[in-house]
Amino acid sequence: MARQTWNRFALGFVLLGACTVLAVHAAEAPVTTGTATVQLVAPGKPALSLDAKTLAGMPHEQVTAAAHDEPASQWGGVRLEDILSRAGVSLDKPLRGKALASFVRVTAADQYQVVFGLADLDATLGHTQVLLVDTRDGKPLDKDGPLRLLVPGDKRPARWVRNVTMIEVVDGGTTQRP
Repeated sequence: MARQTWNRFALGFVLLGACTVLAVHAAEAPVTTGTATVQLVAPGKPALSLDAKTLAGMPHEQVTAAAHDEPASQWGGVRLEDILSRAGVSLDKPLRGKALASFVRVTAADQYQVVFGLADLDATLGHTQVLLVDTRDGKPLDKDGPLRLLVPGDKRPARWVRNVTMIEVVDGGTTQRP
């Protein structure tokens, strides 16, 4: 009986030590995608992968914005509308009908997600400015990147997604009614 108790104690001690080591390493490791690559998924379109070279070749915009109590920074990146256009989702005409129920879901490496109604991005409706940024004050992003979503008009930066890995257009329309 004493031997079983000792064996259980020893096993518990070993497991506790292993969990502690894993937790310490997980806390020290930054959550990054490693390279500036974002996956684009849209209904009825082939999935795309935009790498750093492709993003660098797209038109960039500069905005000045601040998150929380940080001083304002100069951010540089590609408009979300331009990225969606690469995936075959064009916002060059006013949205109508079923398209008004679609939304864009942006996912980070740690699975944090935010959503924008496609109508929010339409220039004739919400026209929310959203950028996929890759620079801050002229330098590549470090802990927040390599890619970060930036919504400069938000009062609170809850939708400023760090380490963006995927952008999906989702058909939110349904034929079922509650």
